[in-house]
This record gives sequence, structure tokens and C-alpha cells, in this order.
Amino acid sequence: ILKGWAAICLGEAELGIELLHDGTTAWRNAGSRLWLPIFLALEAEAHAKAGHNDAALQVIAEALQISEETEERWAVAEILRIKAGLLQKAGRPTEEVEALLINSLQVARHQQACSWELRSACDLARLWQHKGREAEALRLVQAIYDQFTEGFGTEDLRRAEALRVELAST
Repeated sequence: ILKGWAAICLGEAELGIELLHDGTTAWRNAGSRLWLPIFLALEAEAHAKAGHNDAALQVIAEALQISEETEERWAVAEILRIKAGLLQKAGRPTEEVEALLINSLQVARHQQACSWELRSACDLARLWQHKGREAEALRLVQAIYDQFTEGFGTEDLRRAEALRVELAST
């Protein structure tokens, strides 16, 4: 599974998808369901990177279903965020995308999952930015960004900082 994700990150989309799918199938065949929702989220992201949005949406729906069945909800905030991005890419109404991102943000806050809260907030802020709600977007990102005391070199925090600067300048 992780070898497939690594292939995706190296730009080998089709190989990565094949490895991810084979890995999740082997995982299931071994009787394992633990971690399956996040593994399926990786597979959905791989499909999205390869331009297979419909397949990505099917896999993300399965991840949410398994999460509900098994009550393994630690990754739900991230899965909802990914789903929102897929729906946005598919041209779905912004209200639907916004509702998913708000749900993702609430789940992350409830779980005190700060990194996933930041990711959801940044995606929601981008959506609000396109709707002319820059001040509200900045307040959202700033409030979460200010909670961090370390890790400023990570990709998520670098992206949040860039968004914060961009929103502050408008």
C-alpha cells in the first residue's frame, strides 16, 4: 500500500494505483479492516491524481462506509476533506463542497486533530476566497495557524502561511 503511495508521489500514477489496489485487496483478504479507510483515501487520491475522478469518488464512498461500519473514525476528517476536493473538481455545487469542508473541520476539531483541521480550514478558506469572503477566510486560517508552535517547515504549515499572506494582502 505504501509502496503504491510512494509511486504516486514519484509521478508513476498507474503503477501506484495498481500497487495500492493490490495492497488493499491483500489487506482485506487477510481479514484486516483496521486502517482500511485511510488506505482507501490514499487510493482515492491516487485515482484523482491520475484523472480518474469517478473512480476516486467510488473509493472515497467506500472508505466512508467502512469507517461507519467499523466505527474507525480517526481519519474521517481527512476523508471528508478529500471527498470535498473531488466533488469540487467534478463541478458540484459549492454549497455541497462547503458543507463537507465544514463537517470535516468540525470532526477534526472534535478529535483535536490539528493538522487535519488546518488542511480542512485551508481548503474552506480557498473556497471562501473565490466567493469574496477573504476576511472570513483569513480569520479561520489565522486562528488555527496560531495554535501551532512547531513544524513550520512542514508542507501543510508552509501552505497555510502562504495562504494567510495571500489573504492578508487582499
